[in-house]
Amino acid sequence: MAIRMTNKLLGIVIAIFLTTGIVAHAAQAPQRPLAPVSLATLQTAASHVSETATGAIDPAAAIRAAYQRNRVALERLRQQAAPLKGGAYAAFNQFISDQELALMQTERAALATTRPDAQGAIAAMDKLVAAAQAELTRQLSAATAAKSKSSGQNGQT
Repeated sequence: MAIRMTNKLLGIVIAIFLTTGIVAHAAQAPQRPLAPVSLATLQTAASHVSETATGAIDPAAAIRAAYQRNRVALERLRQQAAPLKGGAYAAFNQFISDQELALMQTERAALATTRPDAQGAIAAMDKLVAAAQAELTRQLSAATAAKSKSSGQNGQT
């Protein structure tokens, strides 16, 4: 019950600070509007703030929350890999499965200790997702380059 109240209070504080920051920016630089930010980016930032606050009170809960957030992120990356064809898709799908296994092992290892290091575990899990994002970007760039090279050759023959 106390954690729920803490999370609600934290959410209110974050909302106030975020709103205050936007208003302050608008007052100082009306000619430069804020760059658009995706909802996913805002949700990720809010999750990090919440996990940091929760980690101070209940490190295990913060680790579990980060694990869930990162599992969802890996699944999104798997879905974003749909344009990859054949062996490239299969290889990326296996890579994501490996990252999911490493994510689960990281969570379990962190929770197996009597006083888990929430920040270290969360950083390690986030690093796995960042590596998967980088790999997807690399794979999609390679596929796009191969496709444009192929269509360039078809246009010349």
